[in-house]
Amino acid sequence: MPTAGWLSVNRWQGMFDQSVNPVFLNPTGGVLGNTNNKYIDRPFPEHISYDWSDTQRVQRWVRLMQNREAHTRDSFIEAQLDSISSTARTILPLIGAELWFQSKGTPFNRLLEQRKVALNLLANWNGEMNEHLPEPLIYSAWIRALQVRLVQDELGPLSKEFSQVKPLFIERVYRNIDGAGQWCDVVQSEPIETCAAMAQLALDDALTELLNTYSNDINGLRWGEAHQATHDHPVLGKIPVLKWFVNIRHSTSGGDNTLQRGKTIGTGPNPYLNVHAGAYRGVYDFADPNSSVFIISTGQSGHPLSRHYDNLAELWRRGEYVPMSLDESLARAGATGVTTLSPALENIGP
Repeated sequence: MPTAGWLSVNRWQGMFDQSVNPVFLNPTGGVLGNTNNKYIDRPFPEHISYDWSDTQRVQRWVRLMQNREAHTRDSFIEAQLDSISSTARTILPLIGAELWFQSKGTPFNRLLEQRKVALNLLANWNGEMNEHLPEPLIYSAWIRALQVRLVQDELGPLSKEFSQVKPLFIERVYRNIDGAGQWCDVVQSEPIETCAAMAQLALDDALTELLNTYSNDINGLRWGEAHQATHDHPVLGKIPVLKWFVNIRHSTSGGDNTLQRGKTIGTGPNPYLNVHAGAYRGVYDFADPNSSVFIISTGQSGHPLSRHYDNLAELWRRGEYVPMSLDESLARAGATGVTTLSPALENIGP
């Protein structure tokens, strides 16, 4: 928030000494990593930020690092492309505890039958947010609908401000931490709704949405159909017709809380669009630099008419990489062309 800048106490007082900077030396376990997670908590004036990402991804990364005594380039690639959602593994047993295979209703109720199919799929799912599976889409739609039901009656119009799912909030509610289970009750209604009832209603909401939008069969759903990476041209991408040629979109794995980042947009007609991912992936081998690899999500050129505009996009989607080398002769030998940037001399100032 803006502060009263005319007060001397709020004025910038200079720079801290470098010794104040966070230092992590010989961390426990011998590995050091970050997934934009919160790594330090200091009060003002040594405060750094309120804007941190989730902790689930770094916890998953630590487990992957500690599962091996020795790592290779390929094991780091495997970690970078890991699409297992620890969040899904945690939340599903909580919200579905009283629902697995216990749905009641008329024998030929279509929604009931689809609910049974969905619960059966999720019961056997390992949390992998794979683009070819229906389970990630069912799970994502379910927790999204559940959060709406939990907060809508208490927050009213303000509930629309919480477009992104807060998994820790849902976990606290279903574990009833500090009485958080009361969020399940609809304040405006006379009966006291249980969390199990809210979970079932939210699942029905989610299935209705998915069946009307994507497929009339639960088994026919695919996460990648909804979770498309949006590489939209910042200018031409908004022009009718032309946008279909310049915007690069394709189905992707991963999700909000996976190491293979695929954060959803949370709003609009398709709230599951992938709008924040690892546009650049690189794995560097310091023992053998010439075995290092990288990939970017589009192409080497930003010109829509260039053959290099999207030539790396499909490799990126499939989790493939391009080799890199510090040997200039190898780079030139493998080059398909040379781009020369020549600034106009008359536009260069003194």
